[in-house]
Amino acid sequence: MWPVFPASLTAVVVLVALALFVFSMRVVQPAWWRSRRARAFVLVASGGITGGFLLWGLGRATGRLEIVHAGAAVAYVGVIAGLPAALVMPFAALLDRLVVGTRAAATDDASKVSRRALLRLGAGSLPAAAAIASTSGLVSARVAPRPRVVRLSFPGLHPDLEGFRILQLSDLHLGACASTLDLARALAAARELRPDLVVLTGDLADDPGQIPEALRLVDALGARHGAFASLGNHEYLHDIDVTRPLYEASPVPLLVGTGRAIRVGRATLFVGGTDDPVHMGGDIPWFLGPSIRAAAAACPEEADFRLLLCHRPEGFGPAADAGFDLTLAGHTHGGQLGLFGRSLLERIWPGIGWWGTYARGRRRLYTTSGFGHWFPFRFGCPTEMPLIVLEAGLPLGADVAHSTT
Repeated sequence: MWPVFPASLTAVVVLVALALFVFSMRVVQPAWWRSRRARAFVLVASGGITGGFLLWGLGRATGRLEIVHAGAAVAYVGVIAGLPAALVMPFAALLDRLVVGTRAAATDDASKVSRRALLRLGAGSLPAAAAIASTSGLVSARVAPRPRVVRLSFPGLHPDLEGFRILQLSDLHLGACASTLDLARALAAARELRPDLVVLTGDLADDPGQIPEALRLVDALGARHGAFASLGNHEYLHDIDVTRPLYEASPVPLLVGTGRAIRVGRATLFVGGTDDPVHMGGDIPWFLGPSIRAAAAACPEEADFRLLLCHRPEGFGPAADAGFDLTLAGHTHGGQLGLFGRSLLERIWPGIGWWGTYARGRRRLYTTSGFGHWFPFRFGCPTEMPLIVLEAGLPLGADVAHSTT
């Protein structure tokens, strides 16, 4: 369900968590388990998870996306509400046994009642907090992508590129939780941002039939210097022999291991695009290296600024080595969990570039949290349409990465 957890792995995680929970209930048997509220919560959460996965499977079997969406939403509410409780309750059960059971002879009845009440309060508050969080995440996922102005400073930026505005659209997943109607509304709002260039960095649609209309809408936005696109893993997952011809028949050029140079006043801006490794495992920077170098080889020597469209943020290192000034990426959705404008997964898997701006010397990476998603949950990590604004930077050595408004 997460970009890092496909449905099959999510099911395994849920089953393991439920096994731990059942173990604690059957073997440790904490006193608070006799509470009707605790049992009702477990029944509702388990029913939601089971029913959600059944709906999810039914939708996939029948090709009904609306059933897939409903099943994913129901299952995810159950997972968010029940998983933390299932993982923590075994420890709470053991604590109940150790604190209350082993000291029973040494404490009076009032003390035992107090400890039991505290444990019951803790066990009951966790599911309630998880349920509130799951509801908040579902509501947040339904909010339309918000424009986000990201100002990036580059030392020695050509004066004619000062204030150049790049609208990035990534991970729309049209047909999953968004449609071309949602895109049309978002582009109508984006017109007020007056972008000079529009770029798409992969995973445009989970329903390939929506690709032609989506690309037509992007082209119709009428950005001064047009639009360019690169591939994501979902273009491959939905059959590259189907999706790539749809791109190539559109008015939006698809860049795969190549690029285009455009004139911006007296300046030359080069836009390159990469291929995608499709799968999650393996050495992704190693895979992306040849595609990035091929794109760099297409760049004219006189280019004043080099921009790379790379679906995966892991391409930032090879892109910086190849001389690209700015890499725009997506794919991660920011983990769909964030705090203070950064992904919570930064702490677990650092070095990827989950969400936001990253610097390597004078080179920059911006990873967007994405326009859409393929399951309806976000917490502290809203969808977005970043507008990248190029600004002349300070001299080398004074490294100012970004500011946002």
